[in-house]
Amino acid sequence: MRAVAEIAALEASISRERLTKYLGACGGDIDQALTLYERNARLSEAFYTPLQCLEICLRNRLNSRLSDRYGHDWMTNRRAPLEVDSMRSIREASRNIQKAAPTASDVVAGLHLGFWVGLIGPRYDDTLWRTALYMAFRVGGGRSRGIVHGRINALRRFRNRVAHHEPIFGRDLLAVHDEIIEAIGWMNADTCRWAALHSRLPDVIKS
Repeated sequence: MRAVAEIAALEASISRERLTKYLGACGGDIDQALTLYERNARLSEAFYTPLQCLEICLRNRLNSRLSDRYGHDWMTNRRAPLEVDSMRSIREASRNIQKAAPTASDVVAGLHLGFWVGLIGPRYDDTLWRTALYMAFRVGGGRSRGIVHGRINALRRFRNRVAHHEPIFGRDLLAVHDEIIEAIGWMNADTCRWAALHSRLPDVIKS
């Protein structure tokens, strides 16, 4: 049981509003809500490795396929049929890099996950997907663009909840974890095994 002063300090720091869902799950008991908040933080932390692996694998696989199809400078050579907002994201990422002459690798790393997920979205089905990006997911048995995009976009939203310190305790987290590992496997079987081996999420859930 926490001391009253500690509870007051934590409530003030975290804010009553942010604790609302935790309080609701704990019948209004602030001490239990703080314990649940701590558990949520541990769970979020444990997702860092598999989510990081998914994001980095995705952007590198897509970049590789687009480089093969449109040239290593596909982001700037205007050969790839990129739409206006995608081009804008590339320019913004380039400007944000603290280098006089950022490399293509710098820009790839600087582009947000939403950019990459957008490249496998429905508007690029007839262009980027059919000419190049479907090959990034051939390990997964050639799943359709809709299935690939649906899964990875849902994981993007989950990743944003983790990144913004939102509650995730109400989800079937083992199922989400399995979806992340499986999606990595659609791109690279060896990386899939590596991500599963180094993920702490199953052990954190058990504890």
